[in-house]
Amino acid sequence: MPFPITFPMTLPAHRRTATIFATAAAAILMTAVAAAPSIAQTYPSAPVRVLVPFGAGGATDVVARVFVDRLQQRMGGSFTVENRGGAAGQIAATAVARAPADGTTLFFTTAAPITVAPLMNDKVQYDPRKDFQPIAVVAVQPIWIVVNANSPFKTLNDIIKSAKDNPGKLTYGTSGVGTELHLVAEAIARSAGIQTVHVPFRGGGEVITAMLGSQIDFAALSTASIAGAVTQGTLRVLASSSPTRMSDFPNVPTFAELGHPGVTMMPWWGMMAPAGVPAPIIARLTQELEAASKDDAVRERLKATFVQIEFAGPQEFAKRLEAEIALYGDIIQAAKI
Repeated sequence: MPFPITFPMTLPAHRRTATIFATAAAAILMTAVAAAPSIAQTYPSAPVRVLVPFGAGGATDVVARVFVDRLQQRMGGSFTVENRGGAAGQIAATAVARAPADGTTLFFTTAAPITVAPLMNDKVQYDPRKDFQPIAVVAVQPIWIVVNANSPFKTLNDIIKSAKDNPGKLTYGTSGVGTELHLVAEAIARSAGIQTVHVPFRGGGEVITAMLGSQIDFAALSTASIAGAVTQGTLRVLASSSPTRMSDFPNVPTFAELGHPGVTMMPWWGMMAPAGVPAPIIARLTQELEAASKDDAVRERLKATFVQIEFAGPQEFAKRLEAEIALYGDIIQAAKI
C-alpha cells in the first residue's frame, strides 16, 4: 500500500508532514490482520534478493548479511544480498522502488536514501512515501570520528585546532554524500566553527582503506565498519555521537562531552519493501526479523562488530523516519549541503 501523499522536495516540508509514515504503517498492519494467511505461509516461493545501498565490507553490508542469513534459515527459500553502492544509496533505492511488489526484492538500508536524499536532491527517481513501506529497524549504533593509528591527532580537539589553523585543508571520508556519517561530520564542523573537505566513498571499507593509506585525514564511520581495524590496532577512535559513552569504548568521549551537545545521533539499520507488497508478507517479515533480533546466534555474530541490536516494527520505524526528516532537514539547511 503506497504512502498517500507525495514526498515534498523542499526543506520546509519536513515540518508539515509529520504523520504520513506512521499512518501508512498502521494501515499496513490493519490490512495484514484482515488478509488471509496463505500468502505469508507460502512466502518465499521464489528467490529473494535483498539490496544493500553500499559496498561490500561496510557496516550496512555486515549487518545485512547477518540478518539475511537468519531469515533464510528461519523461512527457507533463497535470500541473497546484492550490493548496489553509489549516490549515497540512491542507486539501490531506485532499483527497489521499480521492483515488482511481490516480496522478491527487499531493501536493507540506512536513512541516507530514505529521509536524507530527497531533502537534498529534488531529482531523486523515487518517492520515499509512495514507493516504499517500512518493515522493521533491527539495529542501531553511533557514528565515530576515527583516524589512522599513526595520525598525529590524539583527540577530536586536535582535529578542530588543526582545521582552524588550516581552513579548508583537512579531508575526511564517509560512505557517501548525504549519509548520516556526512551529516554528523558537518554538524560537528558547524558546532566547532571549522571548514573541512568531504571525500565521499562507496562504502566504509573503502574509507578505511583510504585512511590507512593516508589519503584522508580522518573519517566519520559506524562501529560495524571500524570494529575490525580498531581490534587490530590500525585505527584510533576519538569521539562518538552516542548520548552516553558506549560500554565497548568506555574511554572514548561523546560529542556532547566535548562541547557539542547538538550532535547526538544513533543511526539505524532496517528493512523496507517496495510499496504494494502484500501486507501478510510484510507482517511475516516483521515477525521473523523480530525473532532474529532475539536470536543468540545473531547477537553473537554481531558482538564482534559492537552493533547494538534494537528492534522496532513498522509503526515505530515510521515514527523514527518522521523525526529524522526534521532533524536531518535542519542540518542540511544549516550546512548548505
